[in-house]
Amino acid sequence: MVELRGIQKYFPANGVHALENADFTLLPGEIHALVGENGAGKSTLMHIMAGFIRPSAGSIYTDGTLVNFPGPAAALACGIGMVRQHPRLVPGFQVWEACILGSAGGAAGIIRKKKMRKMVQEVSDQWGFDLPADQGTDTLTVSQRQKCAILSLLLRNAEYLIFDEPTAVLTPLETERLFDLMGRLRSQGKGIVLISHKLEETLALADRVTVLRKGEVTATLRADTVSSEEISTLMFGTDRETRSDSTADFPAFLPEQPAMVHGENDGEHEQAPLLRVTGLTVEISKRPFIRSIDFEVPRGKIIGIAGVRDSGLETLELALTGFLNPSGGTVEVNGTRTDNKGPRTFRKAGAAYLSADRTGTALAMQLPLWDSLIVHAHRRAEMGLPGHFGIMKRSYLEAWVQHIMNRAQVSRSPRNPAESFSGGMLQRLVLAREFAEPVQLMVLAEPSWGLDTAGRELLITRIKKYAAGGKSVLAFSTDVEELIAMADEILVLRNGEIAARFLLGKQELRGPETDGASSGQGIRELIGQTMVGMGESSSAPEDQNRE
Repeated sequence: MVELRGIQKYFPANGVHALENADFTLLPGEIHALVGENGAGKSTLMHIMAGFIRPSAGSIYTDGTLVNFPGPAAALACGIGMVRQHPRLVPGFQVWEACILGSAGGAAGIIRKKKMRKMVQEVSDQWGFDLPADQGTDTLTVSQRQKCAILSLLLRNAEYLIFDEPTAVLTPLETERLFDLMGRLRSQGKGIVLISHKLEETLALADRVTVLRKGEVTATLRADTVSSEEISTLMFGTDRETRSDSTADFPAFLPEQPAMVHGENDGEHEQAPLLRVTGLTVEISKRPFIRSIDFEVPRGKIIGIAGVRDSGLETLELALTGFLNPSGGTVEVNGTRTDNKGPRTFRKAGAAYLSADRTGTALAMQLPLWDSLIVHAHRRAEMGLPGHFGIMKRSYLEAWVQHIMNRAQVSRSPRNPAESFSGGMLQRLVLAREFAEPVQLMVLAEPSWGLDTAGRELLITRIKKYAAGGKSVLAFSTDVEELIAMADEILVLRNGEIAARFLLGKQELRGPETDGASSGQGIRELIGQTMVGMGESSSAPEDQNRE
């Protein structure tokens, strides 16, 4: 049993009291959900339990013994390990190497490669991970990276595992498999902490649930005795509708500057789609990953693209935004060809982009948050906004950073490393940063990642308002419900091809539009079935452009 008693955490750099006398107990053989709104202190509390952060006050006990964790290695020695939101794996390593990294090895610290590789493979097979020990970490999908992190903890005999937002970017099928794994871990006597904003699925899985609000524990309850609505009230202290009204400025997504239309003759493009993709094909090492895709994003519309990230979704995202050169076809933004010209050209043509790779492309996690917020400021100078000849005054940059922080409702110092902020805070910040760009096309990947229930609903409202102003949104997501809630049309990507199109209660599946699937539940099921091949075996290669 692990007990956290009277845990307090104060960050003197910005005067934030993240935790106030928080108590938490994890029992062997249980799944204990930890929920709360963004910034409630969930990740901070669990980072303390896993040894990543030292508490300002309070005590930690394992099986009744007072312990002190100067670092995660000390916590792991007591059987406590954490699967973080974005597991960090050494590039160029194989799975078995990543799993044993930091272990003592054999006699005299010597690591016998053949023996260790075999051991990693045996444990992987034992838990049904389907994870080859010699697979390169660079080729792992999001769910495979999670499995690698879990495998590393199991190899070290961890008895208590903390999962921080593990389903944020998983497909329904991947989520189902992860929950099945958690159930098997529980049946083996492991204690599981599940941090999540998805209340209904969390309550269905958990044995107990603890609610954090503003750094304080408001309740610990049996999961089968409480509803998601009751949990939501405990989280926010008010009903969701009232909270949405009271936080109408989160974030103030609509740009203050007039939207800019790029092109030699703006009038010619007035009715043209803001994004036109024609015959787009991507081959990597002579293997097709995207196969002659055609679609448009009209003005004032929200188009969603659903799919599994390792079945072409990420490759398409990178090819459209200039991070990956297509082998054929064209991409036009506002009438300007942007294919094979890099992300800078994509943005200059009049688009903003939130990458699914939050910790690499969207944010510089180890640098001060400041650096990530001003990354596009020079473009505003180029557009004739504040600045002179592209030189940005420090006073303007400081005002700009504060502007973004205010819109995202984050009060901590931007001088702190980005990795010190919670996932929800970072998501609000990058959304506020991108929506502040004076553009007409917004490309968003996993837009509600890390947001709590109320924040997610408000984001969807803001996106709809943004499109209603004549602008356009292209949203990539593995979350079908998210797309159904916001999109005018949903394209389902499978094996690098558009396998189906769903439009306003009608569905088109490899052919002309046909009536059907008018209910939300029916569309949700059809999209989910299409994403995984409707029982068909996959013949396309796996996506090698990983998060």
